[in-house]
Amino acid sequence: MKKFYAVLMTTILLGLMGFVLVGGFFKYKNSVRAGQEKPVTSKHLQQLTYTRDGIKFVNHEPAEKVDSLPSVEKTAIQKQLDKNKFSGTCLLVKNGKIIYLQAFGNANNTTGKLNQINSVYPINSIQKGLTAYLIMQLIQEHRLNFTDKIGKFYPKIPGGQTVTIRDMLNMCSGYQLPKQMNYLASDEGVLKYNLSHLKYSSQQLGKFNYQEVNFTLLAGVVTKLTGTSYEKLIKQKIIDKLNLTNTGFMYLNNPQQPIGYNFNNNQWQAQKIKQYEISREFGASNIYMSVWDLYQSLAALRNGTLLSSQSKAELYQTTSKDPYVAGMYPLTQFNRIHGIGFGFESSVAMSSTGQDAVVLLTNHWNSKAAIQTTLTSQLYQIINQRF
Repeated sequence: MKKFYAVLMTTILLGLMGFVLVGGFFKYKNSVRAGQEKPVTSKHLQQLTYTRDGIKFVNHEPAEKVDSLPSVEKTAIQKQLDKNKFSGTCLLVKNGKIIYLQAFGNANNTTGKLNQINSVYPINSIQKGLTAYLIMQLIQEHRLNFTDKIGKFYPKIPGGQTVTIRDMLNMCSGYQLPKQMNYLASDEGVLKYNLSHLKYSSQQLGKFNYQEVNFTLLAGVVTKLTGTSYEKLIKQKIIDKLNLTNTGFMYLNNPQQPIGYNFNNNQWQAQKIKQYEISREFGASNIYMSVWDLYQSLAALRNGTLLSSQSKAELYQTTSKDPYVAGMYPLTQFNRIHGIGFGFESSVAMSSTGQDAVVLLTNHWNSKAAIQTTLTSQLYQIINQRF
């Protein structure tokens, strides 16, 4: 009899464990469908500490402020930061080395909590460059071509037999999304909405028109060809490969992320982010990073770490008709890379080799005084003219 009860109890316990595990799986699966899971980030590192160029790093992230600027340059840099009332984190890199890393202003205007050098911010549209990299990987693997028509992947899309992958990368496809979705959906749901609501103008084909729908559809192409989720690909191909420890997909109430503010009616107004506003940015604008992680990822696209010289030349091939290419604006002096949203602005000026850079992430966005139009280029000129 005792043996019978022992067997019975073991059977019951195994059944309960199975129920919990299966229930947990479906709960997770449903949360993924709803876009509510926490971000995919690199695996936790147990306090890996080392020194690089005289700077202490913990888990591949700078652990201390840096200011190795000569006094004249320091004064010029500080003057521009003060003039623009910069609030956020500023990273300056020269010849691949950090020469300046400082944080300014409030992460929370109500509590007075300050921004930190390792604070994370939505990088917004800079994410499009990462999506472009995933596309380039498929081209390198001969699974995709720049000349492939988008209709190959979305058979019912208007203009599908004319618009190419290159057109999508360069924002000259003729597609636009007049109205953004205002409800929570999975990545597949976001794609479905975009495909059923986009408009196509053959007259605009070949003409630059900034429309996020291009990169949402490109992210869909990547997932279709690989059979792998976009988040998992970003983790495998970028986050883990580059040891990015302050990078992930946005979620509500991230304690490491400052509050975003827009300047309206002569005052700073906190922005309340809704979950559907995050999920609808699939492939385009829902990743967060620290300034150091952002620098590393963008530099890796230019210094041979992620792209060969040939692949880099092919991806960023430009003509006089292409002000925008695969996630960036190629200027004569530097590559301009930019994004805004959720009360944040991300602005980068980077050399074509990734060796020199200004990386600015702010949680106070003023549409009438965007840092991309003034501060970023001014700081880049200072570190290149005087060093």
